[in-house]
Amino acid sequence: MGGREWRAVLVFVLMSLAGGAAARGCRGDDGPTLTERLRALEEDSRLEAERTTPVVATTPDPPNGVRDRPARRPAAPSLGTLDPDRATAADWERLPGIGPSLAARIVSDRAANGPFGSVDGLARVRGIGPKTVERLRPFLTPEPADSVPPIAN
Repeated sequence: MGGREWRAVLVFVLMSLAGGAAARGCRGDDGPTLTERLRALEEDSRLEAERTTPVVATTPDPPNGVRDRPARRPAAPSLGTLDPDRATAADWERLPGIGPSLAARIVSDRAANGPFGSVDGLARVRGIGPKTVERLRPFLTPEPADSVPPIAN
């Protein structure tokens, strides 16, 4: 680019800046300055980092550099076990990966088609496959068929 093109670019930039300033003055827009916007962005970033950063509890080192074993995580809350042929929709929702719609499908399938008979019987419900059955197996203990009273609708 020659000197003439550079001058044209410089004039264009200056005219754009002047036009923007004039337009802002006409609107009476006293919006945040660039510095204020940058501070707001920094504050948002800091708050986001604080919100997503896990808080790690530290304990002072024991004397003489002796270290204990790492602290164990607390055990997951006990959910107990459910009988798939008697559990209510609310009982099903307490299990991991079971939401309100799947719980309702389980209960309505049981009402329409009778008891599941075993944990594997859950596979007949739409949305429950072999992986879900295996994930739920530790939480389910079916009662023997002769001890299950009829389901009242």
